[in-house]
Amino acid sequence: MATLGNKLRIKEMEWNANMTEQSHLGKGLMAAPHKFSTVMDTLFSAQNYYSNNPFSSMLVGMAEETIGNTEWEWELKNANTRPLVVVETMHSGNTAGKYRQIFSIKLDENWYLPGDVLHPGTSNKKYQVRVQSQGKTDGDGTVYMVRMNSDNPDDFIPSKYLTPGQQWGKLFSQYEEAAEQSGSTVFSMPIAFRNKMSKYRKEYRITDYASTEVLACKIPDSKGKLHDSWMRYAEVEYWQQWYGELERGHWYSRSADTVIGSNGRPVRMGPGIQEQLEDSHIHRYSHLTAKLIEEYLMDIFYGRTKPGKGRQIKGFTGEYGMLQFHRAIQDWQNKSGFIKNVEVYTNKVQSDLHTNAIEAGYQFVKYNMANGSSLELIHNPLYDDREINFEIDPVTGFPIESQRITFLDFSGDKGAKSNNIKVMKKKDSYAFTYVEGMYGPYGPKKAGSSAHAGDYYEMHVGETRGTHIHDVTKCGELILSRN
Repeated sequence: MATLGNKLRIKEMEWNANMTEQSHLGKGLMAAPHKFSTVMDTLFSAQNYYSNNPFSSMLVGMAEETIGNTEWEWELKNANTRPLVVVETMHSGNTAGKYRQIFSIKLDENWYLPGDVLHPGTSNKKYQVRVQSQGKTDGDGTVYMVRMNSDNPDDFIPSKYLTPGQQWGKLFSQYEEAAEQSGSTVFSMPIAFRNKMSKYRKEYRITDYASTEVLACKIPDSKGKLHDSWMRYAEVEYWQQWYGELERGHWYSRSADTVIGSNGRPVRMGPGIQEQLEDSHIHRYSHLTAKLIEEYLMDIFYGRTKPGKGRQIKGFTGEYGMLQFHRAIQDWQNKSGFIKNVEVYTNKVQSDLHTNAIEAGYQFVKYNMANGSSLELIHNPLYDDREINFEIDPVTGFPIESQRITFLDFSGDKGAKSNNIKVMKKKDSYAFTYVEGMYGPYGPKKAGSSAHAGDYYEMHVGETRGTHIHDVTKCGELILSRN
């Protein structure tokens, strides 16, 4: 068997210099499972190596957490307060509060105290009322006696602000001289969440003749330098597909507890990214524009992060989505009246056709918006994969999924538990074995025992892992819709 220096060397990786393993990846994994599995994660997940797995590539070795259980819980602090909602109309007509009268309003929670000043959220803060007495529970809500904050006897609260569904919020609390009462304080309670992992397995069987087929590969090190090695084709293909399936699981897995496997036990199925983002900022569009992108991201960031800080987000999309993004920003640029500098997007090139040949063209891959927001696109090859995306856009002729843009917020310290998005792995769940017959991965069996008498061997690998998104409200999706 041809090898590189008699060994398959992952040459002088920065994280473990001079690590050397035998030529089969599987053999290396059996010899040093913990050490070599990290190397294989990097080899087959990293961008531009063997598999196009952008999500795994960004997180491998950086935002991963290993735990002893297949499920995990966390808490997320809610907003400090929220508006209360009118649940019943308590005043007929359009004269509530007129002539400085006290009137009642029924809201969904017993939060406010006498002295709290409330308003219906209008941009003109003219319509203010003060709670005059302790609220009283009444069925599905609380009735507050209030008076309008005005000396004009003709002022009143329009009836549309007193109908079910209207929101009211607190501005502040105001009192008289020598007052003994004080305003309300609302404490937000954390929301508890639970997530779970999926269990993945894969096998291949290969005959004695087929296993002798080899493939010349070049293994890149951490600095991009290529090193020669020989690996069996089947094993390379096997590991490439394995990590590709794990990537699909991170994006597309659907959670379920009632699917039963062959041994009568429930199949371990945890939620992927798309299922978790169903409760995030989802917008369906028919035509992508720069204005749509900017206003959509404003919905995510508004009131949560200070303008100019922390508004950098990455959007995962397919090839056609990247083209649509370019066209949207190009259209914005053309309509804005900006003057293009010819030198920016033209270069001289060598050509037999002309002595002064030039090339022209450019592509927008990042959009810097107002208030410090920026969006950078990352190609997600899963969204272009015709093996799993059969729904074709009748307008473009490409998969509809190729035009989906998934916005993920990766904020947090790399490698720390504060990361908003990370890969969760069950401790000691990574398992791998060869099942050998008369023939094994290293040739015919000359002596010893075998698991079966066939002229073939099997390879099995399994792992339990999941995807953690701490706060889905920092993420979202733009999804193409032709309806």
